Formats: sequence, C-alpha cells, structure tokens
Amino acid sequence: MSQEANFAFVTDTVLQRNLDITFEHLIELLSLSESGRYTETLKSSFRKTVIVYTASIVEALLLWTLKQKTSEEALAKRQTIFKVSKVIYEINATERIVLGKDEVKVEKCRFEKLNLDQVNDLCKEHGIISDSMFKDVDRVRVLRNRLHISTLPKVEEDYSKSDLEFVFSVARTVKNLAKA
Repeated sequence: MSQEANFAFVTDTVLQRNLDITFEHLIELLSLSESGRYTETLKSSFRKTVIVYTASIVEALLLWTLKQKTSEEALAKRQTIFKVSKVIYEINATERIVLGKDEVKVEKCRFEKLNLDQVNDLCKEHGIISDSMFKDVDRVRVLRNRLHISTLPKVEEDYSKSDLEFVFSVARTVKNLAKA
C-alpha cells in the first residue's frame, strides 16, 4: 500500500484518505480485469466495478470542488408562490378576485444528500464545469448506473477497455479541475 497521497490537494483529510483507498482498490481491480486467469464475463465484471469506483471518485472530487466554490445556503432553491388568503369576489367558475401575498418557499440543499447527477447539474449551473465536461460526466454516470441490475434490459457482460479508458480520462480531467 502506497503512503504517498494521490489526492494531496484535497484539504478534507477523511475524503483524501478515502479517495486514496478507493484508488488503490481500483489499481488492484484493474490488474484482475487484465489477467488471463478469468473469463471475459468476469473481466467485464471487474471493469464494471472499476467504473463504479471511478465514478465515485469523480463524484467526490466534483462535490469537493463545489463545496470550495459555494455553500449549501447559496444552493438552496427559492420559489415564490402566491398564497390566497381570501376570495373577495367570484366572477365565474374560473375567475375570481382574491386577496393574498407572495411567499418564498426555500428548499434546502444538503451536500451529503446529493448524487452524481445533481452534483453534475450544480457544477454546470455554477460555471465549475463546461458543457462538454458535463456531458462526459453524465456518460460516466450512465455507465455507472448500469450497476442497477434489476432494471437492465439485457445480460451485462460488455464493459470494454474503451469504457475504462473513457472513464479514466474523465476522472483525470475532473482531478485536474479540482487541483486548479
């Protein structure tokens, strides 16, 4: 086990250590996915697990970056709704004159409740990532979501080396963004 942190730039020491452990796990799984000792189906399964873990690194780094640039309070969704307190006059079945006031409804944002899709959306909305990076992260999310085997339309045995290369390239880009 390596003692040098691959994510030394991450200031949250718990997150940094969890990222390093996950990265070490990825390296081990990657070697299994290349081994001649396993069937192609098992190799694909190892690649799938690598994609799941890599997506978790992407999510963690994007969320960490989002936390550096904004707050839960700033991310809260505010919606103004008109609340009727009294009907003054009914004109007809679909129209009436009413008394009321605008009320602001606040939906709080909790970082720990966000998933990759939401983190990706928020990073795009706040100019942290570009449109192309947004699309790439979304593609990683779609690949990762194939872990939900109950909703798959066919048997899973087709995670390729090119899928891994794509996911790794996105992770590298996100890591470089988080470092900056």
